[in-house]
Amino acid sequence: MCGRVNFPGSAETAKRLGVNDSDTPKDGDVNGFAFKDSYVFGLADRAPDTLRHFHWPLVPAWSNTYPSFQTHNARSEDMAERSAYKHLLGKRHCIIAINGFYEWERSREKTPWYFSMADESLMLLAGLWDYNIKLDAPLLSCTVITREPNQIVGEVHNRMPVILTRADADIWLNTKLLYHERAEVLQPIENSALLRVEIGKSINKAENKSGDWFNGPDEKPLSLF
Repeated sequence: MCGRVNFPGSAETAKRLGVNDSDTPKDGDVNGFAFKDSYVFGLADRAPDTLRHFHWPLVPAWSNTYPSFQTHNARSEDMAERSAYKHLLGKRHCIIAINGFYEWERSREKTPWYFSMADESLMLLAGLWDYNIKLDAPLLSCTVITREPNQIVGEVHNRMPVILTRADADIWLNTKLLYHERAEVLQPIENSALLRVEIGKSINKAENKSGDWFNGPDEKPLSLF
């Protein structure tokens, strides 16, 4: 699962990716999440030399209303069977560029963790995009593809986003390749490519944009026993 992310503004993202921005510059978000009117930045396969501003989560082209079901993540194992995604495979691929993502350990304490690239580069997430013209205004949107985790993420959670190297991102966005050739890159990234850091629980408040959770994990109360 991937629903809470840290991403830079569009101008910085475009510069780091070496592309042009397609729209008026927008700010990033240190505590962004998939919700109505939320957005992220990335590249679409039809014009990968231009940064796109994607609404997140995805709103299918065929939908007359904002989806009442979850579309911020597409499970790689069954997305070919899902009405929201199957028509996009091999036709509308994208990558979403972020600094990193947050995940909560599946334990009683629900300890929050932050995952980023060990080399401090942008994290490139494999995704799918769609374009809806049936709502009040045209909407370009995306979903993040997830899969079973590698070891470093799996010790915290049972799902992870598909993270691509720059070379694999080029393959995922290559419209000259057949879908099965492009889909070969939807593999778990090497453990050594990721950095995992325990953070403070102030990240739990979606409205908190201070980034104070990066100061370190909360102090655990002393036990008398």
